[in-house]
Amino acid sequence: MIPTLEHVNCAVCGDDDTRVVYRKQASSGHTYSIVQCRHCGLAYVNPRLSQETILGTYRDPSYFQRGAAQFTGYSDYTADRELHELFFRGQLARLERRGGTGKILDVGCAFGYLLNEARRRGWEVQGIELSGNAIAYARDELQLPVREVPLREAGFPAESFTAVVMNDVIEHYGDPAAELREVHRVLARGGALMLHTPNFDSWWRLWMRSQWVHLKPEEHLYYFAPATITRLLANSGFAVAHARACGKTTNLNYILGVLKKYSPAAAAGARHTLGRLPWARTPFHFRGGGMEILALKR
Repeated sequence: MIPTLEHVNCAVCGDDDTRVVYRKQASSGHTYSIVQCRHCGLAYVNPRLSQETILGTYRDPSYFQRGAAQFTGYSDYTADRELHELFFRGQLARLERRGGTGKILDVGCAFGYLLNEARRRGWEVQGIELSGNAIAYARDELQLPVREVPLREAGFPAESFTAVVMNDVIEHYGDPAAELREVHRVLARGGALMLHTPNFDSWWRLWMRSQWVHLKPEEHLYYFAPATITRLLANSGFAVAHARACGKTTNLNYILGVLKKYSPAAAAGARHTLGRLPWARTPFHFRGGGMEILALKR
């Protein structure tokens, strides 16, 4: 069945003059266009699924445990808990070097691993998540305060947080500018927003082109580069402290799991040999095409 699509203008400059960069077939079988604004350079899916349709994907209880064959969601988020926690500790350390601890909001907090570590370090914590099984784990197992609503429906008081974290979230929003305006509203003056998102300027994208792992047009609607995310943040009242390439903590088995999405036979052979090595689950830092942005509320 052909999905119902909507046409949108550029989220950064509002223009509607674009060129097609890639055509990408999604797991549903439909082929989408990833376009680039000729005025500001933002890359995005157009036309695209409506935000209401995509929200249903995130609310699916299996979103964080889809298995290696699925391109949307995560293969098994909980199995990689150690990797996520190592990454989150680094983020929190960078936030704390700028202003110590305070009250932190994690938008799209998944199973709550960042919030759990932040609480241990002395932060007052709050999360937002849409996936039911992730919320249940964060609330019941980790005893974390997590709301099951989108950010703009949460109704947090103005200037109620000293830090907001959005890991691999901004690229999913249908209206990222509106979400950033809400983040600006709930942040205290001088408060910090930390973002992690795929980097359209990364050499991984330039090398892999249409096979870049982050090209998921039924899930990732926007593909920011340092210049476009900086401009969007400036439009929303933020000053960018840094926008730079940033890797994540991974291990060989995780990488083989990603490879399985593209070449099951090659991944099976590699897992049979390399995956059995003693160090296959040893964590290491890997730059896979992401970037970190730290922005301060003006």
